[in-house]
Amino acid sequence: MNRSGMAPIKRDVYPPLWWLCMLYTLATLTTLGVLLLKRNDAAFATSEAWTHAGIVCIFAVVLLSVVRRAAAGGRGAYRRLQIVSAVLPVVSLLEAVIPGLFPTWMRVEQLSYAGLLLAVALLVRSFRPTLP
Repeated sequence: MNRSGMAPIKRDVYPPLWWLCMLYTLATLTTLGVLLLKRNDAAFATSEAWTHAGIVCIFAVVLLSVVRRAAAGGRGAYRRLQIVSAVLPVVSLLEAVIPGLFPTWMRVEQLSYAGLLLAVALLVRSFRPTLP
């Protein structure tokens, strides 16, 4: 238990959770890099793709911070992690299936993000910390 009264995330759950979130973050950074390389291709690097990629990257970086605080036993961080890990896969899936929202390559990317984030959600659900 830490001073917030919550047990830290178990050591066997934290590494895979951290690496899944790190993979998600690296994938979002890669997307921004690819958009930068293909910035002159208007069909590929649409303004919607740029905006979305930036927002998703910010969420990924914040998620890493939340995972780190939850792993240390932060009650608020754990609750945020529960909510975000449940909502983000659904949002990614919906974004992937809405016709015309994003270029095809980004729809495929969103499906892969949904898979990664679903794995995060399942890991988060597998751990029940001790709350006061």
